[in-house]
Amino acid sequence: MAGFKILVVDDEPDILTFLAAVLEDQGATVIQAVDGEQALALTVREKPDLVTLDLSMPGRNGGYVFEEIRNNPEITSTRVCIITGKPELRRLIYERPVAPPEGYLDKPVNEDTLLTSVRMILELKHPHGNA
Repeated sequence: MAGFKILVVDDEPDILTFLAAVLEDQGATVIQAVDGEQALALTVREKPDLVTLDLSMPGRNGGYVFEEIRNNPEITSTRVCIITGKPELRRLIYERPVAPPEGYLDKPVNEDTLLTSVRMILELKHPHGNA
């Protein structure tokens, strides 16, 4: 994963730390955000290769952030992996009128599952745009 920039978004500090540590151990450059507003700002500014996105956050939740990423031509090609502790929300993500996320993981997520999914997603070539 060396050479890839990943934005990890979660409002739970323990999960944020775990995800960041696992990805950094694989050589990724990791940026962290604790809420939706910060996640959107960092996605626009940093242009990460992947955003891991929690759905249930205070304020601008992950569903809002996901739809904003897909609707913004500047960042629409950003790959997204939803990571949530509420599997019942999966249907709501896939019903949105935008391209689906490249990955979806249910919490608790273990290291092997995370790494397998992230590697597969990073192999994709700009699935939603020309950027």
